[in-house]
Amino acid sequence: MIEITDVDIEKVEQKFGLTFDAESREFIKCLESKDIQACPGAGKTTSLVAKLDILSNYMPFDDNSAILVLTHTNVAVDEIKNKLGINASKVLGYPNHVGTFQSFVNKYLAIPMYVKLFGKKPERIDDDIFVDLFFNKLENNTKYGLKEKFKKGTTSEIEKINKVKNFLKSFYIDENEFLQNFDGTAFIYRHNPPSNTYIQLKTLKKEILQKGVLTFKDTYFLSIMYLNKYPQIIEIFQKRFKYVFVDEAQDTDDRQFEIINKLFSENTIVQKIGDNNQAIFNFSGAKDKGWEVDENSIKIKNTKRLSALISEQVIKVAIDRQELNGNDTIDIQPTIILFDNAEGVLPKFGDLIIENELHLDEKHSFKAIGAIGKESKNGDTILDYFPQYQQNNIIQANDTLVEKFRAMSIENIRPKNYKNILLDILTDYLKEKNILNNAKVFTKNTILFSLQENNEEEYNNFKLKLFYITEKLASLECVENDIKELLSIFLDFKEETLDDEVLSEVIKTYQIQLESKSKQNICTHESDDINFDIAISTIHKVKGETHTATLVLETFKSSYDLIHLIKLFQGRKFAGANKDKKRLIYVAMSRPTHFLCLAMHKEQIKDLVKDVKSLEDNGFRVITL
Repeated sequence: MIEITDVDIEKVEQKFGLTFDAESREFIKCLESKDIQACPGAGKTTSLVAKLDILSNYMPFDDNSAILVLTHTNVAVDEIKNKLGINASKVLGYPNHVGTFQSFVNKYLAIPMYVKLFGKKPERIDDDIFVDLFFNKLENNTKYGLKEKFKKGTTSEIEKINKVKNFLKSFYIDENEFLQNFDGTAFIYRHNPPSNTYIQLKTLKKEILQKGVLTFKDTYFLSIMYLNKYPQIIEIFQKRFKYVFVDEAQDTDDRQFEIINKLFSENTIVQKIGDNNQAIFNFSGAKDKGWEVDENSIKIKNTKRLSALISEQVIKVAIDRQELNGNDTIDIQPTIILFDNAEGVLPKFGDLIIENELHLDEKHSFKAIGAIGKESKNGDTILDYFPQYQQNNIIQANDTLVEKFRAMSIENIRPKNYKNILLDILTDYLKEKNILNNAKVFTKNTILFSLQENNEEEYNNFKLKLFYITEKLASLECVENDIKELLSIFLDFKEETLDDEVLSEVIKTYQIQLESKSKQNICTHESDDINFDIAISTIHKVKGETHTATLVLETFKSSYDLIHLIKLFQGRKFAGANKDKKRLIYVAMSRPTHFLCLAMHKEQIKDLVKDVKSLEDNGFRVITL
């Protein structure tokens, strides 16, 4: 039997130049099924890597069993791989598995079930390809009916279409041949007797599945079907994986937990590691319970990120209240900026950064973050503080490419973007017209490859035309006719004719999504001879990040999020606090190492003098603009 000792941990500390506190050591030593509730900045991934490194010294295990590590993003997988260092090959090699939930489910459960159902492997597991195929195959009257059904809250045709596409990936065909929503809610169309829309949706869902195109949610349904139909495979998994580690457990949904619970018995050591207060990615539907942390969990309360003063404020908005011990060597007081004009907030935040001399740190990171990035008529979003903000760096809703480029700074466009954008438009057109590559959707690469393989001369003409158009785009010259000529080269090869109307619509609705070359979503603060950048983002995008200073921007969704929680900031109880807002603001407030700043609407505060006094009495500095 393996036992992890203090000596093992000390060797890892020396190897990686780390020091683990008593709670982290308890987690590293623990070799029984256990929940690990770790506070923000606790170094839980580092502790997990230390544990894996120690276990690798015992590999191969006496019973030839293995380790399974499941997380939710490839970034997290890469972090684990990079931190493992010299023992990485042992931990990452067979029979161990370190990867995302999705890769595990695909490889071991969903694809085997699909093969049993259809006698072949699926072609693609991709939500976008699935919904594009589905939407394009719908009859026009059905498309119209669906757009009308989902038009509430939309302001454009694109928004209606996106709502319909979200619906098209939200259901599956159960074992009784009925359409069911993945989130467990009632399906919106009747099946007894089935309406025409119901019949068409079911027929097309089947047809696309049989072609080999699946959504990510389809894979979880197939996985559970596989375990129910072939329960004998469960024993194989239990023999193979002796230790199972679920990282970022708070982001694990009920279907994923169902798979874990079906696969692994009491004989398997399952450890779930995360912070339930940071569960802001809200799964597949309202019925999800998520991670229910066991009462006997190991709690890691010492944060290596937050100052003690910030920790005192963060804990006020925690769903699961726990002790949070911060760094008491940093004494910058958390600050609230009360404002009338939102555009004055970022300059004030910049001034406060200078006041606290945080700009002098060469490795500084300053961010202003809010919950809502999209423009709204109902209340403030990030755009009210920083009008240049572009969510996902997307440019859309212009008739021509040149108009789209003029809507942004030309220096933000990398040379490779022009070529990729043109090829994207071609693939979108081919999808819209259902022109396929041996029953598969054309990609940028397969367009070029199929031309080169079948007609070298036309391939060279295509490349020359592509280069010519990119040169014109760089000079903001009109290229619509050139794009038609480029597409026609490929369509002639496929013996298809150009549909001008469809191409114009594809270009009009195409969204340019760029990796910013320089200053996109960056606010540069300048004061005398001092200047530095403040990055602007949403709260969801910065989860897991560490900043030197963070400004949390008040935004509106049904209510203003910070004002909604003001009682908690004042040290009072508030049973009616919205849990989703609490989790989101908890994540936002737990990013900075040195300086936390909140921006609140002054007009939303009922009793300014009394409320400001209460905030100051509870640890905040309050500044009124």
